[in-house]
Amino acid sequence: MMIGHLMTTCVVTASPMQSLKSAAKIMEENDFDALPICDNHRVIGMLTVRDIAMKAVAKGLSLAESKISEFMTFETAYVFTDQPAEEVARLMIEQQLRRLLVLDRDYQLVGIVSVDDLLMAGNLQAILASHVEATKHLEAYQWPNLSFTSRKQPLH
Repeated sequence: MMIGHLMTTCVVTASPMQSLKSAAKIMEENDFDALPICDNHRVIGMLTVRDIAMKAVAKGLSLAESKISEFMTFETAYVFTDQPAEEVARLMIEQQLRRLLVLDRDYQLVGIVSVDDLLMAGNLQAILASHVEATKHLEAYQWPNLSFTSRKQPLH
């Protein structure tokens, strides 16, 4: 199945010249933890709750006076609508991403896909199962001077 069939198509965006306060309000009203930033209908980055908290609030900066462009992340991961869901799920697992922007081949933002979207479609579970199986094979291999610790056990 192509990711275009699983993505959320109603994507709310903001402009880089908007204030952090307006971005935070959009995020709160829509229960988002990330907001795509677009300029002339092109994605130029992403603003997260963490960006606001760590880069502005923690430094005592005014959210009303600070612009999104000063705090957003400019490098943003994305996929295309015609990519297979399994490939997208694998990418999200390997890169530890919770969401990805979905673009058409003209690089226009058309949706967003989250881990939850993939879980509901059953794709992420299959990919995770293959990773668990691969990890078991690695743990069984006799690595010299290496030991593996299960994540279920606390690290000391």
